[in-house]
Amino acid sequence: MIYYPHNANFVCLILCGFAAQNSKQYNKRGIYMEKSESKKLIPLYLQQLFWEKTDKTHYIRMSEILSFLESKGIFADRRTIYAAISLLNSTDFEIVGVQEKGGYKYHHPKRLFDTNELKFLIDSIATSKFLTEKKSKDLINKVKSLGSSFDSQSLNRNVLLDRRIKSMNDKVFKSLDIIYAAIAANRQINFQYVHWNPQRKLISKAGKIYVVSPYAVSLTDDNYYLIAFDSNTSELRHYRIDKIQSVKIIEHIREGKSLFQSFDIVDYSKKTFGMFSGKEKTVTLEAANNLAGVFIDRFGESATIRPNFDNPNTFIVRISVYISPQFFAWIYGLGKDIKIISPKSIIDDFQTMTENILKNYRE
Repeated sequence: MIYYPHNANFVCLILCGFAAQNSKQYNKRGIYMEKSESKKLIPLYLQQLFWEKTDKTHYIRMSEILSFLESKGIFADRRTIYAAISLLNSTDFEIVGVQEKGGYKYHHPKRLFDTNELKFLIDSIATSKFLTEKKSKDLINKVKSLGSSFDSQSLNRNVLLDRRIKSMNDKVFKSLDIIYAAIAANRQINFQYVHWNPQRKLISKAGKIYVVSPYAVSLTDDNYYLIAFDSNTSELRHYRIDKIQSVKIIEHIREGKSLFQSFDIVDYSKKTFGMFSGKEKTVTLEAANNLAGVFIDRFGESATIRPNFDNPNTFIVRISVYISPQFFAWIYGLGKDIKIISPKSIIDDFQTMTENILKNYRE
């Protein structure tokens, strides 16, 4: 399916009639049409032709336009084509004629997106884990239709990224619509929260129903998360939207508004590893100088970095994070070039986790 830009003026002009003549004509399938009716379709067919077969650097000539219309069962003269082009130009679908030896060539140079921008959009879709493979392909095809047929080869290369791990839950967009509607209506929602079992089935926690006050949606680590207030714990919590099922809006007004007003979603995402929550702590670490970029990329200006006067090959950094096994795994992944200095409770927790992991290999 091809998606063309339309506006109300364009449709109105087509419906009001174009090139009103009364002689009989049959279309390619042999179906009788009034000639006036068939000619009303000329601007629509030309829009399709110019959208698919021309762009900033590709043109078509009058002979090609006439041949294309004949393939649709429409026989037109040059004057009719000029009138159709004029009509399209009046609806902001620009068609430009360029003089060349022996006549003119024509193209539709204006595009909402250039080829590189389309590639970026396709890459973003293809690498989004929260989209199912089917939804990704549908969206990619829609984006590809925004370019000309000459863009197809370069855009097709991006579809290879579809083989990345994709969500298997195709209800994400429906859940998002309901969540946004609840936020707009200032209402609470309820839902089941599920997880995968080894049999690749999504199962809920003994049928438990969650009731929360939704406030925001965050796209973090390639997944959508609902940020909501939980009345039972009086805390803001997050939930992966592809793990939410049977979400419904309920009549209760949202709670926790004052807590959300002081909530910084960007800061929260930086401090949370893998969106696993925990207690917020300020941690001081010693790291090799080559790791400075790792902290700057992750924490930005919120990371306090100073030289280590006892060792010029390292620096001291203070960060505020939510302590979780995922944070420890991040530290562990940086290897011997990093060391937790304080607080001692975090050092103890890190050592305990490391020792418990090693037990799996010693027994």
